[in-house]
Amino acid sequence: MPNIKNASASGPAVRKVPFAVSEAYKSIRTNLITKLLKEQKNVIAISSPNASEGKSTTAINIAISLSQLGKKVLLIDTDAHRPSIAAKLNIKNESGIMDVIVGVCDAEQAVYEYNSLLDIFTIGNIPQNPTEIFASSAFEDSLKEFSEKYDFVIIDTPPVNLLSDALVIAQKCDGLVLVVRSGMTTHSSLKHTISAAKMLDINILGLILNGTGGEKKRYYKDYYNKTYNNYR
Repeated sequence: MPNIKNASASGPAVRKVPFAVSEAYKSIRTNLITKLLKEQKNVIAISSPNASEGKSTTAINIAISLSQLGKKVLLIDTDAHRPSIAAKLNIKNESGIMDVIVGVCDAEQAVYEYNSLLDIFTIGNIPQNPTEIFASSAFEDSLKEFSEKYDFVIIDTPPVNLLSDALVIAQKCDGLVLVVRSGMTTHSSLKHTISAAKMLDINILGLILNGTGGEKKRYYKDYYNKTYNNYR
């Protein structure tokens, strides 16, 4: 039986958020669904160029937002070096996606039922060779199975510029969404990320700009969109 816990679990991503933030995620949800349905895709990797740019919180909130539309959603933590989904959602990490891939347990034994429409795989027990595990056909087969069972599969990956795992995972997904943070993500950092993804023919679905407000919002949005459009 799946692990079951009441959806009132507390954590940074599930506390009540300001109206503007909630509306921003609804807008992201609308744009993402429109693009994915048009391309008939449903497995999305969420990453960022570097650490601490908000990718994990963004992945959680996108998953929750999609489930609020009545969609069956699976959220997977694949950051084997700095996993955070379990801590952010205040759930246990006894077994998870790694255990499923290597055959230690079945998916039904490791999946966490957050609510009736949102399931979660934490990272689980991390082996010494996570990159090779994610490059395996077993992981690819698992993603295929999940894509048929769920309306959307959201995958939180490590930062692209720090670990090779991110691009290995993204290659097996239908698309990649990059999270950048204003005042932190540099032009060269984003350029490197996009170039690396482009070299591997990874489908970049778009950018999500984090940490803006007030008069700076437009400036940062134009800055990152220009970088994205120039190097994709």
